[in-house]
Order: sequence, then structure tokens, then C-alpha cells
Amino acid sequence: MVNRVIAIASGKGGTGKSSVASNLGIALAASGRRTTIVDGDITMASLGIMLGLKRMPITIHNVLMGEATISEATYDGPHGVKVVPAGLSLERIKRIDYEKFRGVVNELKKSNEFVIVDCPPGLERDAMIALTSSDEALLVINPEPSSLADALKVKALAESNGVKLTGIVTNMRMGEKTEIRNEELEKLFGVKVITSIPFDKHAKKASSIQSPAYVKFPESDFVQGISEAAAFLIGGKPIKKVKKGIVRKIFESIKGVFKATS
Repeated sequence: MVNRVIAIASGKGGTGKSSVASNLGIALAASGRRTTIVDGDITMASLGIMLGLKRMPITIHNVLMGEATISEATYDGPHGVKVVPAGLSLERIKRIDYEKFRGVVNELKKSNEFVIVDCPPGLERDAMIALTSSDEALLVINPEPSSLADALKVKALAESNGVKLTGIVTNMRMGEKTEIRNEELEKLFGVKVITSIPFDKHAKKASSIQSPAYVKFPESDFVQGISEAAAFLIGGKPIKKVKKGIVRKIFESIKGVFKATS
């Protein structure tokens, strides 16, 4: 199997990108795939907190400063996922060599079937490096017109640097008439919407209590959507939306098949 580095990117903040990245990584690990999630947003450093990591004395900041190895900055997360968090020290950010991030990702790729990179939003230097350190990208979009321009810029940046846009995750759908339909997004971006996640209060609650929704609220609509995205990445095809709870059962069956053939 080809090891894959997948950037989870967005054109603007507030799309729920980090929630998607963290829970998708857990779902892939739960399927039996060796998976590491890397916090590429080294300024905001939210990944470790969202995953409930209590103590992170060594982070990717230390690695990028040449003070530690990547293995020393890797922690155990839920369902066997590995996590490389970022630190909270603003002072250390000034001394970080961003260019080393590519080497960190390449090192992780050797021992992981999936490396999930939680990119900063937008097109600043750290976001560009995180995105272009990946082989492919999933774009997290809120289906509203105001988010499209920035998302299209991220798509253009990815493709101009040889990063394949694998698909779109629409997040926080409210069911309003003004929202952009998936068919329109697919036509505009030229790729599939691999899952469309409705607004789900469980996702927000999970972040507030610092426990992943995949662990705390496994039957939620948000986790259904995450399971669809994981199944797409593992099986190569999307799962149609069905009744609550059924997607999880389908994903569990896919996990069993791939474990048996690994």
C-alpha cells in the first residue's frame, strides 16, 4: 500500500477543519491503518488540546528548532492514532525553522499508512508549507458563498505545487436555501464532495470538553460524516447517506475486510 500524506486545508478559519482532521485521523487509526496526525498550525496549536492530551512537554516546535526528534514529539491518541502536537509558547515560534516541516512529514510518511496534516487556514507562509508538504489535500468548506473565493485560492496553490485535491468535505450544513449545493461545488472545484456534514452541536461540545467526537459521541451526525470520509479514503469510493448509525456499521465492516487482507 502507498503511504499517503493528506493535508486537511481550508480557505478561512472557523470551518471546523481541525475537528475534521483530528477525528478523521482517529477513524483511520480505528480501521487498523497506521496513522499519525500532525499539527501544522504551529501558531494556534489546538490539535493536542482537542484530542485531550494532558501533558505535551515536547512538541513539533522542539523538532523544528532542532531540540528533539520526531519520535520524542509523538504521543498516543485514541484508537491507536499517533499525534504530533504543536506547542503553546509564542516565544518559541520566533525561533522555528518552518522549512524543516517538510522533512518531518517525509520522516513520518516512512512508517505510516496515513499522515494527516492539520493545516493553518488561509495562505500565509506556514499554511503554504504545511499544504505543500503533503501529497494530496482534502478541502473543508462551509457551503456558503463567502467561503468560496479563499477555498479556490487554496485549490490553485495546491495544484500549482503538485498537491492533488482528493475531495471536498462540506461541514456545518444548516439546510438553508442560500447554501451552495454539493453538485455546484463539485462542478466549481472539479472534485467530489466525499461527505457533507450537517451542523452538529456534538462536534462543538466535544471541542469544549477536549474529547474527540469520535470517542465521546460515536453515533452523532458529525461522526457519521467523518466515517464516510474515512471509508472513502480507505475504500476509494464514497458511501451514500443513510440512516443514523448505519454508516458506522458499514465502516466497521470495511475495517474488518481490510484487516483480514492486510
